[in-house]
This record gives sequence, C-alpha cells and structure tokens, in this order.
Amino acid sequence: MIQFDFSGTSDALIGNRGIAVKDIEAIKPLCERVHETITANRSEGKIKYQDLPDDMAMIEAVKSLAEKLKGKFKNIVHLGIGGSSLGPKAMFSAIKPPYYNLNGNPRIFFWDNVDPELMSATLDNIKLDETLFIVVSKSGGTAETASQFMIVYDLLKTQLGDKYKEHLAIITDPKGGILRKIADSEGIANLSVPPEVGGRFSTLTPVGLLPSAMLGIDIDAFMKGAAKMRDNTIEEDVFNNPAYLYAAIHYLACVKGANMSVLMPYSNSLFDLSDWYCQLWAESSGKKTSLQGKTVFAGQTPIKALGATDQHSQCQLYMEGPFDKVVNIIDVKNYRKTITVPDVFKDTAEMGYLCGKTINKLIQSEAKGTWGALIENQRMATRITLDTINEETLGAMFMFFMTATSFFCYLLDVNPYDQPGVELGKVITFDLMGRKGYEGKAKSFAEVDKLVLEVK
Repeated sequence: MIQFDFSGTSDALIGNRGIAVKDIEAIKPLCERVHETITANRSEGKIKYQDLPDDMAMIEAVKSLAEKLKGKFKNIVHLGIGGSSLGPKAMFSAIKPPYYNLNGNPRIFFWDNVDPELMSATLDNIKLDETLFIVVSKSGGTAETASQFMIVYDLLKTQLGDKYKEHLAIITDPKGGILRKIADSEGIANLSVPPEVGGRFSTLTPVGLLPSAMLGIDIDAFMKGAAKMRDNTIEEDVFNNPAYLYAAIHYLACVKGANMSVLMPYSNSLFDLSDWYCQLWAESSGKKTSLQGKTVFAGQTPIKALGATDQHSQCQLYMEGPFDKVVNIIDVKNYRKTITVPDVFKDTAEMGYLCGKTINKLIQSEAKGTWGALIENQRMATRITLDTINEETLGAMFMFFMTATSFFCYLLDVNPYDQPGVELGKVITFDLMGRKGYEGKAKSFAEVDKLVLEVK
C-alpha cells in the first residue's frame, strides 16, 4: 500500500552529509525510552489518537448524524481554524476531484481564517436555507471560530426563525466550554472531540469525519487505513517502524544542522496534506522549554512544496542552497486518471519524444528526477510512494505523520501536545478585543524612529 525509502538520507548515497546506520543504532536506547513513553501514554489513556480507529461508538455517532443530515443541504460551511480545519480540508481535497464545488452536491467551503472578504464572498454565493454550518472548536473559546459562529447564528435566527438550529452542527468538548453549553441548552446537533486528543491530532475524530461523511467519503476505509498504519507504527524497533525511522532521521538531521523539513507531494490532491503537516510538525516541535525545564529553543521548520510545480521555483534552493533541509517526496504509483500526449509535432526534437507518453509517466519521472538530483547534490531526501490516493492510504498517512511527530518531539525532549507560544498570541488578542480578565496583556510597543515607513 505504501513504501518508505529513507536511503536518500544515508551516508552510503550522499556521503558525510548523510546519516549512517551506526548513527541510528547509537540512539536506539533513546528511541526505546521514547517508545516506552508513547506506549505508557497510550495505555494510561493520556493520548488517544492512536486508538481512535477502534472507537466504534464515536464512528457510529458520526455516521448516524451524517445520515440524518444528508440530502438536506446544497452547501456546507465549515467553521474552524488550525487543527479544526486543516485536517478536514486535506481529506476533502485528497479524495474529492479538483473543482468539486463547481458541480458537487453538497459544496463545501472552509472558513479557516477570519478574513472578512472570504466570509462575505461565501455568504454572497450561498442561500442560508440551503446551507449547513459545521462549527468546530474543542474549547469553544477560540476567538476566530466564536466570532464566525456568532455571525452565522444571528443570520440564521434573523432569516430562518425557529428553523435556525436545523442548519447548525457543533463539534466541541463533551462536557466543558461555551459551545457545549449552547449545543445542549438549545438542542443543536452535536458531536464530541475526545478530551485526550489535541486539535492538530483531531482529524480522526468527528472534526474530520463528519464533513467527510457528509461528502460521501468512506470514513470506514479511512479509519481502516489509519488502523493498519497504527499497527505498523507501534513496533519498538526503529528499523522496523516507518514512523519512528522518519522521526529518528529528522532528529539526526537536526543534529547535523538540517533544521527544515520539506513535504513535497507529486499530486495536487495532497497539497493540503502538506499544509496540515506544517501545523502538526511546527506546533508540536517548536518549543522554548524542554520536558526537563531547560531552555532549548527546539524545533524543525516545516515547508510545503508541490511537485512538479516547485521544481521550477523552490528546488533551485534545495539543490544548491544551504545544507539545512530534509526533502520528503510523496509520489503515486497509480493516479486515478490517465492522460496521453497525442502524436502531434512528432518530428520535433523538443516535443516529439513526448508523443504517446502519459502525463502520469511524466509526473512520476519528475518525482524520480528530483529524488535523484537531490541525492547527486548530497541533499537528504526521503521518498514515500503510495499505491494510489484513496481513503485507506490517506488514513494511513495521517496516522503515520502523527506518530512520527510524537516520536520526533520526544527525541527532542519537548512536549508534542502543547502550544504555549500560540496561547500567548491568543491572550494578547483577547486584550486587544476587550475581553474581561485579560486587561494589560497586550504590551505597548513603541515605534522605532526611521523604521516605520508610509508610502502615499
């Protein structure tokens, strides 16, 4: 189903800039301790994402609500930000065809920002009585989602009266938070996010499953793929566990100064998966303080790229710039469509060689070409090959990257599941917006003379 090739990071292929097998063997005791930590977290119920494929009650609740809502709406607007949106968006764009919204039913729109132009444009192109709004916030207190919900709530009540609640579904904490109170008190359809699952790890919960089920995506196959990958990534031996090996290589790459991780799928359908990966890798690994309380400023910067598009932009930097990146290529054996180049301009050297070849072979050759060029330039590169893109392989990739992230962060000795830097930004925003109890949190920054410019 999925093949992982890490040889492009080895010293055997790229010389002393690569990682030797003995380097991985040297950190095996550390890897074993991290494995014990992850296993203990799972057995104690502290971290639940690995067990979500087995939560049949949750899956059936999603299916039940989706079945109840299906066929009633021409549009779905998904309100959420960060982990509440990136996972569902990646699922949608991977499984549904490009430009789905031109003819799809229901269409889906993601409000993954509080850009007033984005929100206005959506509202200008939908009818409220034909639309379901899925509101996603685990805490319920996220300012962006709260403000969006307030706007939608008011519009629905004003225009639809007592039918407003038929156009809302809330996904939030099972017990606490303002959205939980509103959902319960007003009888709005709702589902719960398990408390033990953080936002960026929540794609396998109703956060990702409900909108997918509403669009006809096979969530059973999705969870089956996640379960298969889970079973392959709980193996203790780092050399037999693809997620652990991916993490260990990135950890050793950091030691060598490669503090950036590029995810470069050769498929437009997987570009939003790169977006999700960027949040997962950055927010989990980027920490000022270690688990031991030391100041470490740890982390590795993720970068999203798209093959073959970024061969003509970013790859120049990757090939000849600083040796500070691991490039992770995702390629596909069997694309879901095939296009053949016709026999035109056959007698020209510049185009004739393409006649009769498929676009499929071209993009696959581009992926192999980038892989080979990175190795020739002594750049660390991994390669993940999917048999095809479907619900099962996608579910597996979500589980793979989440497990790799947990392992990588514990190798760095940082907490994979908190985000104190993000929280500080939220607190300052609360003060700027006048929320009680947060007065004085927004510090006054004096403008530095000669460094603030206006062009009129």
